[in-house]
Amino acid sequence: MVALGYGVLLPVFPFFIEQISENAISPINIPFHFGVLTAIYPITLVVLAPFWGKISDRIGHRTLMIMGLSGFVLMQVMIALSSTLTMLYISRIIGSIFSSFLVPVVSASLSDITTEKQRTLAMAWAGTAISAGVIIGPGISGILVESDLHFWLQSLHITFQRFSVPFLFLALVGVVALIGVMIFVEKFKPKPTATSLNVSLFPAGRWELFKKLLLLTLIVQFGITAFETVITITIKDSNDFSASFIGISLLTCGLVMAILQPVVAKWGKLLIADPSKQIAFGLLIAGVVFPVFNFIDTKWFMLLAIGILSIGTSFVVPNLLSLISLKEPNASGWAFGMQSSFSGIGQVAGPLIGTGLYAINNQAPFYTTGALFVATSISLFKNQTNS
Repeated sequence: MVALGYGVLLPVFPFFIEQISENAISPINIPFHFGVLTAIYPITLVVLAPFWGKISDRIGHRTLMIMGLSGFVLMQVMIALSSTLTMLYISRIIGSIFSSFLVPVVSASLSDITTEKQRTLAMAWAGTAISAGVIIGPGISGILVESDLHFWLQSLHITFQRFSVPFLFLALVGVVALIGVMIFVEKFKPKPTATSLNVSLFPAGRWELFKKLLLLTLIVQFGITAFETVITITIKDSNDFSASFIGISLLTCGLVMAILQPVVAKWGKLLIADPSKQIAFGLLIAGVVFPVFNFIDTKWFMLLAIGILSIGTSFVVPNLLSLISLKEPNASGWAFGMQSSFSGIGQVAGPLIGTGLYAINNQAPFYTTGALFVATSISLFKNQTNS
């Protein structure tokens, strides 16, 4: 549902900003506001996810899910009713504060209700849910913006402009999910080690225990978001591809990851038994493919390269989340909060650095990201060999 919200928002938000701003801002500034409003969510994730993770370890995940879903619904309603740019910013800030922790809390809950053998597959299905939401979102958004929404209450006629309709739909989906959580999600007892709330960012020994996995999360998320941003600009600036091909390319990436993550989680050990080596193998595949995008001039070659890249990331994501969950089971909320925080840093840094490198040289982002992934892969293989 959270990923669906992201998928619905992306294609419609620039038009919504333009609609409510009218002549208040220059059309040149619309991309700027779009970028800032989109970035509010990952920035909030960076700052608050560890805090909310600790809270969830103390009071249980169900309460946080209810709070997060309530914040999600509130944000969508406020966006739909926004008539000024200021209201839009307030809506995003308030909503992000109370919904940005949903994904890490749900991941922590999955960690708590699964065995070690089930963990990787559970995380893979969570990844599939995220990919499915991102894939379905733009399609739903495209359908819902076709016409205004009208309500008649006796003599009262209420109209929602067409760009508000997707956000009302998301609010309705959020209400259904909220009711589902309240009915079906059981209350969890607090963890035995989480009797008090430690305000320090890294409690004693936690950084040494998690630093490699958290830095790996940062690198992976940086690479994925940098690629998604730069490949969109590359396709847009190329004479070989149409604008609609951007959507087809991202759809291919999401579909491959949605299908393969559970497959890799269940049968990947038949190829490589060690989860860390599976991650290294996936990073190596992605790292080798990145530079290839500098030489692609046909649609089918582009889609093939994106598919291979998605295969590589499918080896990385579920295994990485599973290893994080296994490090310290009694602090899964904190662990996934920190994982989301480092992921958020990557989500902010990836587009910024990727587009910055692209402005200097349009081939630089692919070479740089490829080198980073290959170097990380080699480092992981060496660490496993030495251990």
